[in-house]
Amino acid sequence: MSVPRAEHTEAQVLDARRLQELAITEGEINFLWSFMQGSIMIPETRNALLRGYGFCERHAWVHISVEMSFRDRYLLALAILYRALIEKSLRALRAPRRASFRSVVRRLRAAGPCFLCALKVKDTSAGAARRERLDQGRDCSHLRSLAAELEPRWRGYVCAVCAEEQSLKFAANRCRQHLLTEMERKAPVDLIPWQLNMLSELSQHVGHYKSFFSFERGDEIDQDRAALIAAIGWCSGWRPLLALLQ
Repeated sequence: MSVPRAEHTEAQVLDARRLQELAITEGEINFLWSFMQGSIMIPETRNALLRGYGFCERHAWVHISVEMSFRDRYLLALAILYRALIEKSLRALRAPRRASFRSVVRRLRAAGPCFLCALKVKDTSAGAARRERLDQGRDCSHLRSLAAELEPRWRGYVCAVCAEEQSLKFAANRCRQHLLTEMERKAPVDLIPWQLNMLSELSQHVGHYKSFFSFERGDEIDQDRAALIAAIGWCSGWRPLLALLQ
């Protein structure tokens, strides 16, 4: 007589569903496994990432999730990339007063496609990747754990539109994409001072986080790691991460 299989608890079902929130494909895992070995720092690749403001909303979180599944919290390459993107954003928003409103919008807008979308890695095959590697790369629990741990430190940076929070409807919290939408509509809300203060804080903390990996490493603090999460959210959007934590 066979023993009936135990019923999944509600918590187990919820956990399994959360691991699939980003719907990471085998092709993406196979590509990112090689990408994170150093390809991200090739000058041509780095320039493409800077032009495209990193990645699209989904791929930004796919990228950090896969990287964390293999490297946990060793995120030097991401710290370098997002510090450069935040500094680029600050230069755009600090443009001289003689610069036109339209030119500021142009500087904040991506000048190229999402690097991973352009390569169409989502629909490629797993190649010769082992099943163990694919299963490990699909595991979002490292990202979810870090984000949940640091949520009190990054929650204040979340875009009100991404979060769909009515209480923040008239707040200045915007990611880059939704800031651009407001600016293109010329909405009568002054969002720039808040953005400048926020980006200055992120630049400082992500820069400090980057220095943690150098020979003259300082003390890594939670706010630095939270700033990296906030930098990704600001550059690309917050919705995949917020869905992962629901």
